[in-house]
Amino acid sequence: MTPLLDVLLKAHVAAGFVGLAAFWIPVFARKGGRLHVRAGLVYTWCAYIVTLSAVIVAAGRIGTHLSQGVGVTERPDLYGFALFLGYLGVTTFAMVRQAMRVVATRRTPEELRTPFHEALAWASIAGSVVVVAFALGVWSDLSPVLLGLSPIGLFTGRGMLRLMRTPGAERMGWFYSHMGSMLGGGIAFHTAFFVFGAQRLFPYEIAGSLGILPWILPAAIGIPAIAVWTRFYRRKFNPAERRPRSRPSAAGA
Repeated sequence: MTPLLDVLLKAHVAAGFVGLAAFWIPVFARKGGRLHVRAGLVYTWCAYIVTLSAVIVAAGRIGTHLSQGVGVTERPDLYGFALFLGYLGVTTFAMVRQAMRVVATRRTPEELRTPFHEALAWASIAGSVVVVAFALGVWSDLSPVLLGLSPIGLFTGRGMLRLMRTPGAERMGWFYSHMGSMLGGGIAFHTAFFVFGAQRLFPYEIAGSLGILPWILPAAIGIPAIAVWTRFYRRKFNPAERRPRSRPSAAGA
């Protein structure tokens, strides 16, 4: 690894730890309060550092493997790990950027759509397509995991495009997108930590079929949590949705 990649990797790890800690503060803090906003900004900037450095480090690792004469078919796991790291970086950046943009444009939702933001949505979708193509084209033990996690980028990009093309279509839609995108970024943060970082810090090893847990556990917990929280706030912001429907009276039957 070159000195530049080594520095980037250290910055990536440091920002990742700070971002993981900062992620949980807005989750429990009063929504919109000072602590929520400040911790959210710390998490956001850490996410930007982590995601951009992840893409550069992933590209550097692929370049290093190629320069060392290590072929893709020879070690698909090395290329798969690097590709997943880059894909996760692009998709996480898209989610966190979406979360901040919808807040900034909540009063003028038509301003959400910009060339850069639309390109970011398509980049997230393209990342999923590349991961799927690699997993199917160079099959390895890592392929089922890559296929299982690749839809995240598709859903992220599709959600961004839908909100950009139909601004203001749903009351408080910006809030649901903000919350879901921030929590989605948290899922990616924790996935990257468990897959790439935790085993380097703590002396443990997960053998056999349980080795898939670090890959899928954050998503298995986080995605249902996003659905539950979104449903809770939809009912909170739209009281009519939680009122029981009146039954017809016997006289009117």
